[in-house]
Amino acid sequence: MKHGRRIESIPIAAISVLNPRERSRSRLNAIVKSIRMVGLKRPITASRRETANGYDLACGETRIEAFSSLSQSEIPAILVDASAEDCILMSLVENIARRRRSPIELVSDIGRLAKTYGAPDIAAKLDVTQDFARAIAYLLKHGEDRLISAVERGIVPPTLAVDIARAKTPQLQGALLEAFVGEKHTSKQIAKMRKLVEQRHRKSMKAQFAEEKINAVSLVRVYRQETKRQEIMVKKADLTHARLVFLINALKALMSERMFTSLLREEGLGKIPLPVLRRMSAGTA
Repeated sequence: MKHGRRIESIPIAAISVLNPRERSRSRLNAIVKSIRMVGLKRPITASRRETANGYDLACGETRIEAFSSLSQSEIPAILVDASAEDCILMSLVENIARRRRSPIELVSDIGRLAKTYGAPDIAAKLDVTQDFARAIAYLLKHGEDRLISAVERGIVPPTLAVDIARAKTPQLQGALLEAFVGEKHTSKQIAKMRKLVEQRHRKSMKAQFAEEKINAVSLVRVYRQETKRQEIMVKKADLTHARLVFLINALKALMSERMFTSLLREEGLGKIPLPVLRRMSAGTA
């Protein structure tokens, strides 16, 4: 779309409304009253058609109706250089920005804007976060109607819905959704469950979990088993580290004894490996 614009008074009869919509009679009456009392506060926005005489309306259908009801034949307009498609898009954005949206309407609006705009622009136009806009656009693109419905009803956060949507099978998706809603697990835990299950399947493990039906109960059980396994690994690592520190400190103490170093030389063990020397010099394992 080009950025050139100017204000002119144009014939109402020459204006084509590309995106007509239902409007509130009370709102129209309020605008008529305002124009009658103080005049038009904001011109409409239109673009001159290149192939024929006349104009395509971008924004201001209600203002045109108000002027017509006041027996006016012309209306002030901001003229922009825009295609018919751009005019329709401008009208859509204005209508979306003006009204208070239900969750269902918001999802629908994001879907329409996502055909032209990226997440940052959608977020700015609809006053939502970029993560929300990006998540809804992803769910719409992949046809995740069940998860979109869950987001609309406030059952799951949009970002978690995207993570569930990345699950490889509908069965796993349902189990993850059930685990979040019924078992009260966090989004981070649900994401870890999904990755754990898919990792096991990729490795073609013949564990019991691979053979049983995937549901919320089995997901939680495997998640807890994996969490316990990791806790044990951390404890083993801490124990190994403590033992290594003890050995290094003991070796440092022995190396300070002249009789011990003499014994090492007599046995041909006077050279200590470089990694061990470095740890001894650092004073830690």
